[in-house]
Order: sequence, then structure tokens, then C-alpha cells
Amino acid sequence: MLAIRYYQPTNSRRGNTTTTPGATRTVDHGHEIRHRKRRARRRFPKGMQWLFLGFLLGVYLDRTSELIAATMDGPLVPTQHSSIHNSISSPSRRQSVLSKRIITVFGTESSGSTFLATTLGIASGAFPPNGTYVTLLSDRHNSPGRTIVERTVARRARSPDGEIEVQHLSLPWGFWGSKRRNCDLRANTSTVDAFVPEPCFRFDYQSTWEHRLAAKAPAGCREEAHITERNDGAVGGWTCGTNDCGRGENDGYALYPRRFFVNATAHLEWHLRRGVDITVVLVVRDKSISRAGKMTTHCPDETAAREEEEKARAIMSDALRNYGRLGRLISSDNPNEERAIAVSYETLMALEDSYLLGIYKMLGINSTFIPDFKDGNKKYVSAR
Repeated sequence: MLAIRYYQPTNSRRGNTTTTPGATRTVDHGHEIRHRKRRARRRFPKGMQWLFLGFLLGVYLDRTSELIAATMDGPLVPTQHSSIHNSISSPSRRQSVLSKRIITVFGTESSGSTFLATTLGIASGAFPPNGTYVTLLSDRHNSPGRTIVERTVARRARSPDGEIEVQHLSLPWGFWGSKRRNCDLRANTSTVDAFVPEPCFRFDYQSTWEHRLAAKAPAGCREEAHITERNDGAVGGWTCGTNDCGRGENDGYALYPRRFFVNATAHLEWHLRRGVDITVVLVVRDKSISRAGKMTTHCPDETAAREEEEKARAIMSDALRNYGRLGRLISSDNPNEERAIAVSYETLMALEDSYLLGIYKMLGINSTFIPDFKDGNKKYVSAR
């Protein structure tokens, strides 16, 4: 029991009662507090409380699932790892499958093209600086793929509004499941005309999987990109971009082998014909160092590696002759409009930001983003 001195307020809700200051009243303090709480609120029936909590939890989970779905489905996409864009807006009209501006980075395998493509992706706002979430495709049994964080532009990165896309294409591009199988020149000699929009891209070995067949190509693949079985064989001057246009349930898809070369000149022309503003960037690196990296990571057979590199350099040289500063196919109406730009990996590592900012200017990228420069040649030179 606790004795307390109190003042009861004048004109209380129970009437106009007053008390004399200093009066003493003995109360059970714990009982008084509990009694006041019971008077101050009315309890809902327990069943109603649980129903209300369940309703709030359902709303929360629904909103959370929408956010997660938007994040996973978006092109990781920083894709401004700005991702690389963590928020994705829904356009009022259907977004085109074709990006307005494309920068395609070509290079032999282990040429430093991944580093440059990722840098350009971040600087242009196509790829987020901290990477993006990517859910890998399901397998032939439709088992869901893992969700990973992609910290480099492995294939392409596109801004959510479709304004700009940065593509990364090693020559050749793709993987057969093992480095030894990558060296099989009989399987890797295929060359395609273009790297088509992502919604229209499909590997040929997946074209018979039932759950893939159930996913139809967007209408834009046929209407805007002109990828349709009717154009197989360059009907009307349009091509699907590959040697295999999807047919039947695969109509609208361009079917690609697991590993392939892309003809840089044809890639340019395929997109220019469809109204895309495109530039290709050709990354070159010391031959011996590039080959050493390729044999370590991609193909351990030196003969096969050399043949692939020679083919890759022929493709890049042809693009530079056709669409470089003095290219023979540059429009006479705009002779200074370069569509093919060569970049030296060694010069980039030596001059760093002064060289990189010049590349930004040539590509029309307004950015001051500077990456961490780590010379990948050092480990090969020191090992000699």
C-alpha cells in the first residue's frame, strides 16, 4: 500500500467537485493504475483483434511482393547501377523493344571489354553502380533459377525508360559448359548479323522446352524489330539477326547457338535500319596478354584460341574500316559521324580519367564517373 498526496482537478468530468490541497488518500497503487486503464479504453473482442491484424499483415505482404517483383523483373537494370535504377516506372504506353541509343562494346575474350562496358553502363545511367539483381533462367525442367547480384555488364544493361542500352559482346560470346568444349571450333564458327533486343533473344537449345514455348515473344519483336519467320532468308531486306529465325511457337524470337561471333559491321547496319542510334566500341589489348587470359579463363587450347582471336580482330578491323572516322560507309551528309571507335586497354590504364573522359565525349555521355583503375596486365607481366 502507498500513501500519496494528490490534487483532484476542478470541474472534472464527473462533476464540479473540489478538494482541499494537502488531503491524504490511501490507495493500492497497482490496482488504481490497472483500474484506470480498464476505464480508459474499451477492448475489442479477441476474434476481431486477430482479424484486424490479419488484414494489416495481408496488405503489407501484398505491397512487399509487388516491390520485390518490380526489383527482380527490372533490367538490374543499374541498370544505372543508378543498376545499374532501383525504382522502375511504368510507362503510359507500351515500351519499344528497341532502345533509342545503343553502345556495343566488342573485344576479344580477356581484352578488358567487361571493365569498359561496365564503366560506360554506370556513366550513361544504364547500369547501377552497386550492381543489379538478376534471376537466372529456369532450366529444361522449369526449376526456378537462382537470383544473383550482377556487378558487371555481362551481356547488356538497359535504362528503365529504354533511352540507352550498353551491350557487352566478347568475340566469341557464350559458353559451352566447359573451357575444353569452348575450344571446339566446329561448334564455335557460327557468325550472326546482330545481337537482337533482349525480349526477342532465345538460345536454340531452349526452343523445344515446353515452358519456353509458352512464353510468346512480344509483338514489338515482329512489328518493330522485324524478327519473324516471314523474314527468314532476308525477305524484303529484313533479317532476324541470326541464321535461325524462330518458327511456329518460337515466332518473334531470334535463335542463337550457345557460343557465337557477332559481325560488328552487320550489327551496326541491322540497328541503323531500325532507327537506332548505335555506336560500337572496339577494345584492343596486347595480344600475348589477351591470349594468356583467354587460355586461362575461356579456352586452354592455344591453336583454337589463336584462330578465334584472328577471326575477332578481322571482324573489328572491318567495322573500323567501314564506320570509323575515315570509314568508307560513313554518310556523306555527316562525314564526322563515327560509328566505330577503337579503345586501347593499355592507354586506358596509363592515362586513366583523362582518356576515359575523352571516350565519354565521343559517345555523347555526360558524366564525371571515374572507376577504380586496376591494371589487369600487371599479373601477366610480373609472371614473365
